[in-house]
Amino acid sequence: EIRAVDPAGENGLILEGMPIVYDQPAQIKDIFGEYTEIIRRGALDGADLSDTRLLYNHDLNKVPLARTPKTMQLKVDPAGLKMTANLPDTVEGQSVYTAVKRGDLSGMSFAFKVPKGGSSYDPKTNTRTITKIEKVYEVSLAPFPAYPTTSVEARSAIVESRTKFQEAKIKVNQLLKKGW
Repeated sequence: EIRAVDPAGENGLILEGMPIVYDQPAQIKDIFGEYTEIIRRGALDGADLSDTRLLYNHDLNKVPLARTPKTMQLKVDPAGLKMTANLPDTVEGQSVYTAVKRGDLSGMSFAFKVPKGGSSYDPKTNTRTITKIEKVYEVSLAPFPAYPTTSVEARSAIVESRTKFQEAKIKVNQLLKKGW
């Protein structure tokens, strides 16, 4: 899932997500047919993340929503690739942020380059295994991602639920002080 992460837009329209998750099989459908793909842990070690764009559904015809390193940060961790992006305060940026916050948009996808020898194919299992990614060109917010375990979230949704919980705790404590 994707998260909108900025409470009340104080710091802008911030999204956090996981566009690449290691060791999770995905069914890929392309012009050559359908196959299983797995990106192995460590495949992003040394990958070029210096000029990566955030798009909606891989649409290269639209203005990017964010770009590394200024408005989007990408970080490789043991689970895969983490993303934090500050969306523009535009109609499209607000629409995407709202869709994520409501849970209507919850997955991510990506476009990348695999160097020679960076992947293998097993015809018996119809599986492509990626062991090395040279460059990540773009990450996308996607309504139907190939990798169902990818995620994106809006920060305010998390903060709102925490805030409501804190407010409820305060009310309970006030009632207890009054002798309820």
